[in-house]
Amino acid sequence: MALSEDILSTISHGTGVYLFKDAKGLVLYVGKAKDLRKRLASYFQKRREQGSRTEALFTRAASIETILTENEKEALILECNLIKKHRPRYNVVLRDDKNYLSLRLDPCQKFPRITIVRRLADDGAIYFGPFSSAVSVRETLRSLQHIFPLRRCGDIVFKSRARPCLNYQIKRCAAPCVGLISEEEYRKPVDQVILFFRGQLQNLVKIFEKEMQALAGRLEYEKAALYRDRLSAIKRTLEKQSVTSTRLVDRDVIGLYRQDGSVQISILFVRNGAVIGHKSFPFREAPATNEEILSHFLRQFYSEGKYIPREILIPLAIEDQPVIASWLGERTGERVSILIPQRGDRHRLLLLAIKNAEGSFRQKLKEEGDVHNLLTLLQEKLRLRYCPERIEGLDISNIGGKMAVGSLVAFVNGSPDRNFYRRYKIKPREQPDDYAMMREVVSRCLIRAKEEDSWPNMLLIDGGKGQLNVAKQASKDLDCSGRVDLVALAKGKKGETDKVYLPERKNPVLWERNSPLLLYLQRIRDEAHRFAIEYHHKLRKKGLTRSLLDEIPGVGSVLKKRLLTHFGSVEKLKGASVKEIALVKGINPSLAANIKAFLENYKTNN
Repeated sequence: MALSEDILSTISHGTGVYLFKDAKGLVLYVGKAKDLRKRLASYFQKRREQGSRTEALFTRAASIETILTENEKEALILECNLIKKHRPRYNVVLRDDKNYLSLRLDPCQKFPRITIVRRLADDGAIYFGPFSSAVSVRETLRSLQHIFPLRRCGDIVFKSRARPCLNYQIKRCAAPCVGLISEEEYRKPVDQVILFFRGQLQNLVKIFEKEMQALAGRLEYEKAALYRDRLSAIKRTLEKQSVTSTRLVDRDVIGLYRQDGSVQISILFVRNGAVIGHKSFPFREAPATNEEILSHFLRQFYSEGKYIPREILIPLAIEDQPVIASWLGERTGERVSILIPQRGDRHRLLLLAIKNAEGSFRQKLKEEGDVHNLLTLLQEKLRLRYCPERIEGLDISNIGGKMAVGSLVAFVNGSPDRNFYRRYKIKPREQPDDYAMMREVVSRCLIRAKEEDSWPNMLLIDGGKGQLNVAKQASKDLDCSGRVDLVALAKGKKGETDKVYLPERKNPVLWERNSPLLLYLQRIRDEAHRFAIEYHHKLRKKGLTRSLLDEIPGVGSVLKKRLLTHFGSVEKLKGASVKEIALVKGINPSLAANIKAFLENYKTNN
């Protein structure tokens, strides 16, 4: 049933969140408003405008649900949570749910060390980052470990170590684990790392130069040489840093570039006045204005536990700018400013971010053009019904038919898309049957596609003619013939290229060894294989780590651990008396008797 303006009379003028839903109750769009009735009335007005983007939403929407909140900030938080939960089709959804890597140092520890973390916590530790690249953060960590002789080992190893490790021998650790440095002396390199994290490298240079001269004056040339090397490393770091501002503050600089309906957002991470990394986010066919996209980006990007700097620079004003700034300030416990700079260093940084957004857009456009050409050639080569923009690869993994699993991976426009990845536990069989297992996985894949009305253009089967035939039969049984192109990729014999089989063709398609089309199909096949093996190993590990003790009523993970620690093995536990079992902490005589009875009964029945 189409939406009518009559519904507006039932909508409150209060602040809150609204949800457009289709006839099945699926959430199509989530928004927030200071005045719900006025905001929703604007949708009906936009719908009457020719060429309105709102028309596509109204075509599918059957109802509107509203949720009232106390204020705009509560509405903003609720909107973020609902978008994250439902991932509505017509919202601007940020497909970046990972937290970037940062370096962490906890000065409250007795002997702190530098670690790599993904999540930032309000725990008194000092963080340096974020780094958009794992390579960058690990290179930085290696540099710091060369300069500052802090421990590298974890707490468990640190407490149990009896003699210094190799890092002590090469002068890259002061060996606090065995007491070769006092806590007071260890604080010196810790304080120096904190200076590094805070961008005070010039102060570090002065400290190292002073220490080096003092040691040389006391004729301690070997120690002076260590400071000389550290000084050189710090100076190399200074040369690499691109300082962009005389104000050593942390800020994120957000640039936006739009061409037709596509938008690219680029964010520069500036820490202590220096750019340490950047990240770009594409929004293709974005059904929203630049202001709406930027507002959604800010809310979603900083809602995932990412580091929130004191300043965020944006290219244009947005309606809820003060509310977002206040919300971010509450999350950090400090004032957060969202600014639109017009001049000076901040404006120069903003122009750089916009330039990065445009560059990323053009690079992505070129890559998409290359991928489109490749997919078009693949369609022509294999004579497919559809251009294979979304290819799903299927594989199975088992050992003699036992613990069989299936995997499904998806490549959308040339890149893996984990939103479509699936894992399947295959029903146990008395005898190994690869064909039956592949048929089961294909059937479950097609049933899901049918239920969700979300079809891949092509299914790539790992196997030969036999696997392709069972996939074809599964498609026919489910009345899916013609909805998806079926292709099988079989490993070639030694010295031969892999073979591609098609349903209506007797012989395999011939390929050149280094054909880009074949390499693309192999990449999908190998990813499906990797994903299946990973799941199979996970299930095997889970099976191997399970114990007979897991089956005993009243014995949880803590008691299981205590029993195994006390007796050393399940076999020794089986030979123990009730009185001996009751000596274990947390086990009373009654539970001890139950454990003994269970083990005796298991021994009798097996």
